[in-house]
Amino acid sequence: MIAGGGIIKTAMNRRGYKHRGSEDQLTIRGEYARNLQYVFSKETITSDGVVVDLVYFGVDILAEKLVIGLYRENPKKSMKAKKEDGVHANAARSVGLLKLTKETLEKELDKLIPPARGRFK
Repeated sequence: MIAGGGIIKTAMNRRGYKHRGSEDQLTIRGEYARNLQYVFSKETITSDGVVVDLVYFGVDILAEKLVIGLYRENPKKSMKAKKEDGVHANAARSVGLLKLTKETLEKELDKLIPPARGRFK
């Protein structure tokens, strides 16, 4: 990614997210391609318990896009329920690699990551 991912790391650190795991843990190897995803996480204590946000970054080489995804869940509710009752958000956005700047990344993150409200404190 641009400048070694510096704009991504900076944007996520400002939002309170931490990079977890080693590069080997976050690499999915395939027969025809290698897909590298960087995952950032953040835990928020709410009245419903701990809510975990996972934000991942991957590259779609064929479409020449950076893919950004958000998965927000309450792990205790998800483990107790047979359905995805603990899932608060599961969404993705993308931005063209040629259009990727600090400003476009910030705009996409603002659209993707909703502010904590409702059951969140």
